[in-house]
Amino acid sequence: MSAARPTLAVIIPNFNYGRFLPRTLDSVLAQTEPFDEIVVVDDGSTDNSMEVLAGYADRARILRITNSGHLGACRAGLAASTSDYIYSLDADDFAEPGLAARVRAALVGRPAKVQFRLNGVDVAGHPSNSSFPTFPANYNAAAMRQDNTTAGFYICPPTSGNVFSRDVLTRMDLSRFDPRGYLDGSPTLAIPYFGEVVSINEPLSNYRMHQNSASAWSKPTVELLERELVLFHKSWDEVARVVGERLLAAPPKSMYVWERRLMIASLKGRIMVAHLAVRFALCLLRTHLPPRQKIIFVFWSAALIVPSTELRRYLIRMKRSALNRPRGMQAVLNFVLRARRPAT
Repeated sequence: MSAARPTLAVIIPNFNYGRFLPRTLDSVLAQTEPFDEIVVVDDGSTDNSMEVLAGYADRARILRITNSGHLGACRAGLAASTSDYIYSLDADDFAEPGLAARVRAALVGRPAKVQFRLNGVDVAGHPSNSSFPTFPANYNAAAMRQDNTTAGFYICPPTSGNVFSRDVLTRMDLSRFDPRGYLDGSPTLAIPYFGEVVSINEPLSNYRMHQNSASAWSKPTVELLERELVLFHKSWDEVARVVGERLLAAPPKSMYVWERRLMIASLKGRIMVAHLAVRFALCLLRTHLPPRQKIIFVFWSAALIVPSTELRRYLIRMKRSALNRPRGMQAVLNFVLRARRPAT
């Protein structure tokens, strides 16, 4: 890594998101402090993506690769760039104008990663009154490692809320992960074992919530939840291999696991789920999630004890996605969960 001020690149992996690309690219070109590099990796799109990208060829480096998956496209972008830090912006999301400037200010200590909040927007890009996640004050890598053990993950935004150290990604060797996976999956889980993480409690980018999104889980099924448990264990197997600690095998009694088991049982219509709700709540209380968020989740898990299967399904959808929440309710949640001061 260079001794001078760290350089910052944005890499945009794209697959069939031609309709979103103009706003995404315009947002990175309109920064108050420009990115040092802009690289777009088209992952074998079959829509009009390449035609759209042709209009930006003089302002960004455009790569086209055979379809390789999200992480595969990110690896191609990493290889095509030279900057010290990499911001991976999903092709359907778009940045706030001050993102690059705000992130650069956080790179002074050369952290392994910088993460920040995201504004939720609908498919048209309109605000959805959702901003997430909320980071506790002084949330450092040690606390994140503890959350990994207790919760099965640490408080972290999706891909578009993360800026990664090239040095750390190189040492981690992304070729050791499934290229069909995601940069905000196993590689991000491993980051706190490689260095410090800076959390910015400000929304610096916009996350488009729609049914085509890879995280479109707004109407979960038993099959989807069971598949998530399989992927969870696979992710932790990858992390354990990369970090080199056998103790990092997927936490079998983590909050993530108990939550999925609770939701699966609820969707199946089982009446006796109180023990699962209790186990989920006990793990939850040991995490670094904000106290107000813990209270909300405890009440949510307790509500799943009700005998009505339909009500349980509604409660699960409400928790899983802001798409299922009335705008008034989302506004109240944002007010309750809003951090009292930035954590940087």
